[in-house]
Amino acid sequence: MKILLVNKFFFPFGGSETAFFQTAELLRQQGHEVIFFSMDHPKNLESRQSSHFVSRVDFEEMGNWRERVRGVLRILFGKESQAKLSELLRSEKPDIAHLHNIYHHLSPAIIATLKRHGVPVVMTLHDYKPICPAYKLFSRGKPCEKCRGGRFQWCLLKRCVKNSYWKSLVCSLGAVLHRANYRRVDRFISPSLFLIAKAGEMGFRGKCVHIANFTGLPPLEPVPAAPGAPVVYFGRLVEEKGVSLLIDAMNGTPVDCLIIGDGPEKKALQAQAGQIANARIRFLGHQPFPALAAIVRRARMVVVPSIWYENNPFAVMEAFALSVPVVAARIGGIPELVIDRETGLLFSPGDSADLRVQIARLLQQPELGRELARKAHRHLEQHFSADQHGEKLLRLYRELIAARPAPGGG
Repeated sequence: MKILLVNKFFFPFGGSETAFFQTAELLRQQGHEVIFFSMDHPKNLESRQSSHFVSRVDFEEMGNWRERVRGVLRILFGKESQAKLSELLRSEKPDIAHLHNIYHHLSPAIIATLKRHGVPVVMTLHDYKPICPAYKLFSRGKPCEKCRGGRFQWCLLKRCVKNSYWKSLVCSLGAVLHRANYRRVDRFISPSLFLIAKAGEMGFRGKCVHIANFTGLPPLEPVPAAPGAPVVYFGRLVEEKGVSLLIDAMNGTPVDCLIIGDGPEKKALQAQAGQIANARIRFLGHQPFPALAAIVRRARMVVVPSIWYENNPFAVMEAFALSVPVVAARIGGIPELVIDRETGLLFSPGDSADLRVQIARLLQQPELGRELARKAHRHLEQHFSADQHGEKLLRLYRELIAARPAPGGG
């Protein structure tokens, strides 16, 4: 089987890229040919298909009106993306296309291109973009469902995209324009049951199947945390991840807290940490994965303090694989992974006092942490393995390929 994988970034960046590259490796290991479509970027990994990648657009560094117009046209119509993809499809003739994060830099307009070429289309929903112009169902520091039923004008009225009327207008227009393209997707993959349910509540009518994420890490047996082992957060430093809650919760907590990652909130979070005299917080910046895994492996616990509707976070699964106990917010798809007092501890989202209580519980009861880590390790192997993921994915691919109309059959 020849499978086309599509994602806007072709280098490690966030959760969608982790899933994208893990899927590629899994399919290769099972003997399938994998080809790629993406955007040109200096950080890109090597690919035989790179000559077909679209030119780079950086929406954060558009200095003049010509660049802004070019960016808007890419979002709404994706003409270059469609032309480049058509070239690739004529050359490679894939059996199926699996889309990941395609928004803005590639444009959902490419879905129509794939269907014109008779290619079945699968799309993984890493976020809520088809039902929320701002991706996250999150605005002004809390979950937001104003766009329920396709009322995308609320994105503009609330300036949900970077607090900008202009950016919110463009994203609202894109949401309306691309509804027809989303209807052409043969099957959406949702990594969490929560996302399927929430999307349905919001009026989404795409055909969804649940296939959870997996981690490529070999699960490791729990080891006792050393005295003074730190509390660790790793991930993007953005508002919806709730890192400010963790900083508040560390006030008076007698261990180090390591915050690993980068993002637009870094300076604000550092300033907040600097104002809390009784918190021992260090920012380590972005770390390559081997270094990150070594730090997490020695941690007392991993904290996932999100305040948005998380989907199926890799941070939780990677902590499970490294056999480190997890304290996480009871929100979104997190409880599908972290079963309270069984595979980890949950706290009320947005409640730093409750988070402090759960952190203290694990600090005071190291044997509880080891037991939670053991059960999480087993939960990961039973429900989130690469083998299970690959079996479900290939079954879906074969079903859609078999249902594809024969040439000339309409």
